[in-house]
Amino acid sequence: MSLPSSPSSAGAPSEPDAPSLPYLVGFDGSVRSLAAARWAAREAGPAGAALRLLHVGHAWPTIQPISPEFQPVLGESARAAEGVLSALAEELRALHPGLTVETATAEGGPASELPRAAAHARLLVVGAGGHNHHVPLLGSTALHVAGRSEIPVVLIREPAAAPAAAAERGQRGRGVVVGVDPAGDYEAVLGFGYAWAEAHGLPLRAVHAGPEPAQSLEAAVAKVSAAYPGVATECVSRPGDPAHVLVDESATADLLVVGRRHHRPLHGLGPTDHAVAHYARGPVALIPHG
Repeated sequence: MSLPSSPSSAGAPSEPDAPSLPYLVGFDGSVRSLAAARWAAREAGPAGAALRLLHVGHAWPTIQPISPEFQPVLGESARAAEGVLSALAEELRALHPGLTVETATAEGGPASELPRAAAHARLLVVGAGGHNHHVPLLGSTALHVAGRSEIPVVLIREPAAAPAAAAERGQRGRGVVVGVDPAGDYEAVLGFGYAWAEAHGLPLRAVHAGPEPAQSLEAAVAKVSAAYPGVATECVSRPGDPAHVLVDESATADLLVVGRRHHRPLHGLGPTDHAVAHYARGPVALIPHG
């Protein structure tokens, strides 16, 4: 699978879909990060990409000497992280023969180190919390990573289940759902969705949400869909708040794709993509643009 390039920006690779770039997974040993790693492994092989598992740990201050009794503890912690990564890499290689799986560790905060490492990756995959209708479950690390990465980020909150064939995944419901604003910068977002749908043999549902139907939705989608003639496409305008509509659509989508503008303040997400990242009921791809 070849994913479309993201808009170039300072610090980001000029060709983030180059075959030499891996899929990067932020792994912290949690169940949700294990689900992210297994999901990414299923996707990386068909895409011709390597898989890189990265564990980020907080760096200890060097301006003060560490008391000798703490040094063995720190050493054991580092070895434990490397051991877990190595075991997971072996598991994924066994499940996906031919897949190149790399492991790495880094010191620092995951919210800053993962976007920095993503400058040398094609796709960043991180685990998110489970779904709850009342309480936001996307952790602060995943929130900042999703808002600051210069490449597409996929949030995984589904359980780490056994791999399913593309046809079986397509039976889940609507295939790939893409949130589209015909008045905005939508081409990169639609391009990612179409490339994913084509690679998996899935239909694409382009959804616009708002108080009024988008008369130009079909024309906007046609600009991108022409390059993917084999992808069955449906255009839908739904009344209501965009976040509520897209979260509802995510319940039966194999992948929900939404856009995220570059260089927003605070955590980097706008109100719609922020809400979708918190509450979507399946995998979400956040595509930087603008």
